[in-house]
Amino acid sequence: MQKQLNLAKNKKAFTLFESLISLTILAIIISLVYKLSFHGSLKKSFEKLERVENSFTLKQYSDFYISNENIDILKDGTLKTISVKKVVYEDDEINIYKYEIPK
Repeated sequence: MQKQLNLAKNKKAFTLFESLISLTILAIIISLVYKLSFHGSLKKSFEKLERVENSFTLKQYSDFYISNENIDILKDGTLKTISVKKVVYEDDEINIYKYEIPK
């Protein structure tokens, strides 16, 4: 009789142990699938940002919108107007602009 009670207790404990292992494995698999799918989109965004940064650095503005604007600057109570070139890159995910003073 005592052996049957011990076996029943051990069987419940073993079932709980199996459940915990199964849940752990399932959580690991779900997190790996999520990370792998999310990592791909991050890599694409990072590559796009690198390409835009390189274009800005090399001043190759073929994919950019360029306009000339006037900016008013107030310094020591004096209003100064400066003519600048505005370089804009717009995408679904990225919006960047940069002002350059023409030489």
